[in-house]
Amino acid sequence: MKQFSLILLLITSFGINAQTEDFSGTYVFYNKSIKGEIVDYKIQLNKDQTFIFTSYVYNDMNEYRSNGKGTWKVENKTLKFITEPADINKEYTLNFTGTTARVIKKSPRDTSDKVVPTTLQFYKSEIRIIENLKLLLKE
Repeated sequence: MKQFSLILLLITSFGINAQTEDFSGTYVFYNKSIKGEIVDYKIQLNKDQTFIFTSYVYNDMNEYRSNGKGTWKVENKTLKFITEPADINKEYTLNFTGTTARVIKKSPRDTSDKVVPTTLQFYKSEIRIIENLKLLLKE
Protein backbone atom coordinates (compact mmCIF):
# COMPACT_ATOMS: atom_id res chain seq x y z
CA MET A 1 0.00 0.00 0.00
CA LYS A 2 2.88 2.38 0.79
CA GLN A 3 4.45 1.72 -2.60
CA PHE A 4 1.15 2.42 -4.36
CA SER A 5 0.78 5.70 -2.44
CA LEU A 6 4.33 6.71 -3.32
CA ILE A 7 3.83 5.95 -7.02
CA LEU A 8 0.55 7.90 -7.06
CA LEU A 9 2.24 10.87 -5.36
CA LEU A 10 5.11 10.83 -7.87
CA ILE A 11 2.77 10.67 -10.86
CA THR A 12 0.73 13.56 -9.51
CA SER A 13 3.88 15.62 -8.85
CA PHE A 14 5.18 15.09 -12.39
CA GLY A 15 1.79 16.02 -13.83
CA ILE A 16 1.68 19.27 -11.90
CA ASN A 17 5.24 20.20 -12.86
CA ALA A 18 4.64 19.39 -16.51
CA GLN A 19 1.83 21.94 -16.66
CA THR A 20 3.98 24.79 -15.31
CA GLU A 21 5.02 27.14 -18.10
CA ASP A 22 8.33 28.93 -18.16
CA PHE A 23 7.80 32.64 -18.85
CA SER A 24 11.39 33.65 -18.11
CA GLY A 25 13.39 35.41 -20.81
CA THR A 26 14.16 38.83 -22.25
CA TYR A 27 11.27 40.73 -23.80
CA VAL A 28 12.01 43.82 -25.91
CA PHE A 29 10.42 46.70 -27.80
CA TYR A 30 12.68 48.81 -30.02
CA ASN A 31 11.71 51.49 -32.50
CA LYS A 32 13.90 54.02 -34.32
CA SER A 33 12.14 56.64 -36.43
CA ILE A 34 13.41 58.26 -39.63
CA LYS A 35 14.16 61.41 -37.59
CA GLY A 36 16.45 59.38 -35.31
CA GLU A 37 14.11 59.19 -32.34
CA ILE A 38 14.61 55.99 -30.33
CA VAL A 39 12.27 54.10 -28.02
CA ASP A 40 13.84 51.08 -26.32
CA TYR A 41 12.11 49.04 -23.60
CA LYS A 42 13.42 45.78 -22.16
CA ILE A 43 12.32 43.51 -19.33
CA GLN A 44 14.29 40.50 -18.14
CA LEU A 45 12.14 37.89 -16.37
CA ASN A 46 14.53 35.64 -14.46
CA LYS A 47 13.89 32.01 -13.50
CA ASP A 48 14.12 32.96 -9.81
CA GLN A 49 11.04 35.16 -10.41
CA THR A 50 12.87 38.48 -10.22
CA PHE A 51 12.81 41.06 -13.02
CA ILE A 52 14.68 44.11 -14.25
CA PHE A 53 13.03 46.65 -16.56
CA THR A 54 14.94 49.30 -18.52
CA SER A 55 13.50 52.15 -20.55
CA TYR A 56 15.38 54.47 -22.89
CA VAL A 57 13.74 57.20 -24.95
CA TYR A 58 15.72 59.66 -27.08
CA ASN A 59 14.60 62.52 -29.28
CA ASP A 60 16.43 65.55 -30.68
CA MET A 61 15.98 67.53 -27.47
CA ASN A 62 15.94 65.03 -24.63
CA GLU A 63 17.06 61.65 -23.42
CA TYR A 64 15.05 59.74 -20.79
CA ARG A 65 16.06 56.66 -18.84
CA SER A 66 14.03 54.86 -16.20
CA ASN A 67 14.42 51.46 -14.58
CA GLY A 68 12.51 49.18 -12.29
CA LYS A 69 13.06 45.89 -10.55
CA GLY A 70 11.25 43.49 -8.27
CA THR A 71 9.57 40.10 -8.36
CA TRP A 72 6.92 38.46 -10.52
CA LYS A 73 4.55 35.54 -10.06
CA VAL A 74 1.97 33.73 -12.16
CA GLU A 75 -1.65 33.55 -11.03
CA ASN A 76 -4.25 32.10 -13.43
CA LYS A 77 -1.96 32.63 -16.45
CA THR A 78 -1.52 36.30 -15.46
CA LEU A 79 1.88 37.69 -14.49
CA LYS A 80 1.74 39.95 -11.46
CA PHE A 81 4.63 42.27 -10.68
CA ILE A 82 5.66 43.48 -7.22
CA THR A 83 8.21 46.11 -6.27
CA GLU A 84 9.18 46.21 -2.61
CA PRO A 85 10.22 49.53 -1.04
CA ALA A 86 13.79 48.17 -0.77
CA ASP A 87 13.85 47.74 -4.59
CA ILE A 88 13.37 51.48 -5.19
CA ASN A 89 16.49 53.63 -5.17
CA LYS A 90 18.28 56.27 -7.24
CA GLU A 91 18.74 53.89 -10.20
CA TYR A 92 15.50 51.88 -9.97
CA THR A 93 12.69 54.42 -9.64
CA LEU A 94 9.68 52.64 -11.18
CA ASN A 95 7.19 50.92 -8.87
CA PHE A 96 5.66 47.93 -10.67
CA THR A 97 3.33 46.92 -7.82
CA GLY A 98 -0.14 46.34 -9.27
CA THR A 99 1.19 45.84 -12.81
CA THR A 100 -0.20 42.79 -14.63
CA ALA A 101 0.58 41.19 -17.97
CA ARG A 102 0.01 38.07 -20.04
CA VAL A 103 2.33 36.06 -22.23
CA ILE A 104 0.78 35.53 -25.64
CA LYS A 105 2.07 32.68 -27.78
CA LYS A 106 0.91 30.11 -30.29
CA SER A 107 -1.30 27.45 -28.79
CA PRO A 108 0.21 23.96 -28.83
CA ARG A 109 -3.10 22.78 -30.31
CA ASP A 110 -2.69 25.10 -33.31
CA THR A 111 -1.17 22.92 -36.03
CA SER A 112 -1.30 25.58 -38.75
CA ASP A 113 1.78 27.20 -40.29
CA LYS A 114 0.73 30.55 -38.83
CA VAL A 115 3.63 32.28 -37.03
CA VAL A 116 2.68 33.76 -33.66
CA PRO A 117 5.62 35.47 -31.97
CA THR A 118 5.75 35.14 -28.19
CA THR A 119 4.95 38.49 -26.60
CA LEU A 120 4.48 39.95 -23.15
CA GLN A 121 1.38 42.17 -23.16
CA PHE A 122 0.98 44.54 -20.22
CA TYR A 123 -2.61 45.53 -19.64
CA LYS A 124 -2.75 47.13 -16.20
CA SER A 125 -0.19 49.44 -14.62
CA GLU A 126 0.13 52.67 -12.70
CA ILE A 127 3.19 53.40 -14.87
CA ARG A 128 2.00 55.32 -17.92
CA ILE A 129 4.64 53.97 -20.34
CA ILE A 130 3.92 50.35 -19.32
CA GLU A 131 0.15 50.19 -19.69
CA ASN A 132 -0.78 48.40 -22.95
CA LEU A 133 2.89 47.92 -23.88
CA LYS A 134 3.67 44.80 -25.94
CA LEU A 135 7.20 43.36 -25.86
CA LEU A 136 8.56 40.55 -28.06
CA LEU A 137 10.46 37.60 -26.61
CA LYS A 138 14.09 37.88 -27.71
CA GLU A 139 15.15 34.49 -29.04
